[in-house]
Amino acid sequence: MNERLVEDWLSKASERSFQTPFAQALLAEGMEVLRVGHSAHEHGKDIIAVDAKGKVHVYQLKDGNLDIKNYEAGLGQLSALVETQVEHPGLTGQPKHQSWLVISGEASIPVADRIRVQNLGWKKRGYGTVQLVNGAQLVAKFSRMAGDFWPQKPEDSRRLLTFYLADGKGTLDRDEFALLIGGVTAPSKTRSETSRRLAAANLFASYALAPFYSSANYWELVQAWTITAAQIAWTADCAGLPRKAWHSTFRLAVDAALDALNSLAAESLEPHALAPGPMFELDELTRSRCTICAGVMAARVLIGRGLGECWPEEAKAKQKLEDLQQRGRLTVWGESAVPMFLSIMWAMDKLRADRWSDQILLSILAGVANTNSARLNYKLAPPHDSADDAIEVLFQRMLEKKPVMEVQAAAAYTLEPLVTLAARRLWRNTLAGLWSEISKTTLVRLAADHPRDLLLWNWRHQCGSNDSRNFATPQSWAELLAEARRPENASLPAVLLAEYDFSWLFLLCFPHRLTRATVKHYEAVCSRLT
Repeated sequence: MNERLVEDWLSKASERSFQTPFAQALLAEGMEVLRVGHSAHEHGKDIIAVDAKGKVHVYQLKDGNLDIKNYEAGLGQLSALVETQVEHPGLTGQPKHQSWLVISGEASIPVADRIRVQNLGWKKRGYGTVQLVNGAQLVAKFSRMAGDFWPQKPEDSRRLLTFYLADGKGTLDRDEFALLIGGVTAPSKTRSETSRRLAAANLFASYALAPFYSSANYWELVQAWTITAAQIAWTADCAGLPRKAWHSTFRLAVDAALDALNSLAAESLEPHALAPGPMFELDELTRSRCTICAGVMAARVLIGRGLGECWPEEAKAKQKLEDLQQRGRLTVWGESAVPMFLSIMWAMDKLRADRWSDQILLSILAGVANTNSARLNYKLAPPHDSADDAIEVLFQRMLEKKPVMEVQAAAAYTLEPLVTLAARRLWRNTLAGLWSEISKTTLVRLAADHPRDLLLWNWRHQCGSNDSRNFATPQSWAELLAEARRPENASLPAVLLAEYDFSWLFLLCFPHRLTRATVKHYEAVCSRLT
């Protein structure tokens, strides 16, 4: 049954949906994977890897069966795969490479013969040859790698099949997905088996996310792969694994999330991309989608700046972000929207030389302080709730006139981080004007048992707690400023400090883990960006 599911998945998989499992298989064979991903500058090389003997291998991935017509249509890419020099910062000189054509289906006999003939020509011209990997070989690889870790409990099997059989157009059930990946990555008695479990996590994530790849549902893919990467890092830290035993697997999940983020950012810049859908769509849904895409574009700018590779679409992104803000197309559906606005704020710090970004911060701060104050019964949805969850509750109240069962307490999860940022940016007078509401609102603060526990999607009463306190009234400005400037990196997971691009994925996808310590870290990092 397991092998049949893998075979069925592979028969429907796109190039992007099986590139991560294939790269994971290369790691299992002892290779070092240098790069995974599709781009305009790849020269046909979707994956670059180096084997134990130092030989360079490059792979071109194609989905489906390969007949002579499709082969000839893609001959230019295949020639580039063989004939162009491999370029990567991890390689020195001009090493020769072995080329591989990897297909998820089968190659026809004429294709196999054409490859044989062209290999003879490439050898005569001093190039390497192309070797073929077909779908049957991939099924054997993937089934072997995850064979020992298939879900055994009925509820775990149900989770996997529910994801696999979904249409992929809706929202990701993040709780269920986290349980699925958490079950696969559960720490074992031996480090070697734990390492194998982490590797299997990327395979099962790929199986579960197949419908979302088919639907090009990029935001759900970003979230799912970020949850997977965070779970891998958490398990590795719990088990005390050395970096070489888990980091490459972790990076494959991060790169899969980045690939989806890049696709969504590019899609968001297309004309009419953020307009209402072809059918009637409530404006609240449209604006929440605009807000998510704006946060993604901002994160793409920041990731590029931090890695020294400025996004070529920065100018367009700046214009789009300004336009969305000025036309009122961004919305705070709940506290889970706050990281999106912070991402925009930090990006615009670098894209504009004025106070425009600070106005975003102060607007969000005032909104949270006023809405979650004791004056209003309806509060912002907590950061655990997605945009769809929050909007569903909103419309139940508006359209179904759902009664208020009880008055919600005046409390907020994101108020303390927002006040911290405003203090660090010296907005003393603005804070003074809001202090009456701020001081009467309870600050809900996450208290992790261990810094790594911030990486868990759901604590489920097994670790950590939510503490609460209130700001003083009156409040000493000197004390507030000193507290805002005090470093707190010791309370953050090591991987969040070490992996720059992952940290921005984490900000967007784990809004319920936004803390005073995390915003201090991002603020400090952004201050060093050019």
